[in-house]
Amino acid sequence: MSNLTEVRIQLRSWLGLLILSTAMTACTTDVDQTVVISPGRVITHPDLVNIDSVVLDDQGRVYVSDMYSIKVFSDTGELLQVIGDKGTVEGQFSDEVLGLAINSRKQLLAVDKGNHRVQIFDLNGNFIRSYGNQGAGEGEFQDPQGIVVDRFDLAYVTDGQRNDVQVFSPLGEYLYSFGTSTKQRNSLKEPESMVIRNERLYVADEGNGRVQVYAMRGDYLESIPRSGTLIRSKFASDLDDVLPPTDEDILYHRSFEGDIEGIVFDSEGILYLLDEDAGRIVLLQGERQRGAFISELPIASGDGMAVDKSFEELYVVDQGNSRIQVFGLKNIRDQLIH
Repeated sequence: MSNLTEVRIQLRSWLGLLILSTAMTACTTDVDQTVVISPGRVITHPDLVNIDSVVLDDQGRVYVSDMYSIKVFSDTGELLQVIGDKGTVEGQFSDEVLGLAINSRKQLLAVDKGNHRVQIFDLNGNFIRSYGNQGAGEGEFQDPQGIVVDRFDLAYVTDGQRNDVQVFSPLGEYLYSFGTSTKQRNSLKEPESMVIRNERLYVADEGNGRVQVYAMRGDYLESIPRSGTLIRSKFASDLDDVLPPTDEDILYHRSFEGDIEGIVFDSEGILYLLDEDAGRIVLLQGERQRGAFISELPIASGDGMAVDKSFEELYVVDQGNSRIQVFGLKNIRDQLIH
């Protein structure tokens, strides 16, 4: 190898390291800011066992998914109703209840994990219908997890084994699905929570430690938060005189310490992500991370999150402590952003 070739390779190596360092710095500039915030109140009850998700209706009632049932609380934490019990018939649950959603028809949709189906109730707890069964075909479930509804009341359901999102009509008819378990940029691994904003579906890609963004028909748009992995992989390929990597060659670094569980937006377009293992909530605005907060009351195995209809409060499932912690969104923004 000539001296000139050695110099060119060394310069390209230095340039690659410089670009990678700059990219990674841009991704982590704001992440180090973590503050401690006290919840405004806590919802708890001795009957809460293994809570997972939370959703609120227009009246401010709080629906919490639990083992074999859904608990309904007043805004002040009074237990109002229990929907469902253990079993396999309509209106019963054979395992923990996972994702919850409320559509514009004032219907409560609940992911019945153990029975591999979605059950629909009115807001008084009366059973309406269910759909789904165990299997790998269209409209079937292997490990159903999260659920969200759009403005047309279409239901989007994630599956942790199928690694996809299936979409159903308000009557439970299968429409289409998207997502793969490959290492492509548009893939999913153990997806769970979702949120919709501005005709985009944000999916907590739990197994890959990132958020995947899709158009409502399932077209892949982007992954957030981004990392410098692609830049580094491309430079490594260039230096070895091989073709740039394909999507299948790219391995994504985890952007969070643990699984991404709850995912919500506030009224200002700030995205809140619950990092389960770290017990913290990370804030993203656009492509920029705006810091994070932990609760003064430590969150153990945090899970689902929700905001109220007026976008004033953030509800966080503190699964390990069998309680819901409630935070003022303005207080969070004041301490981290404004």
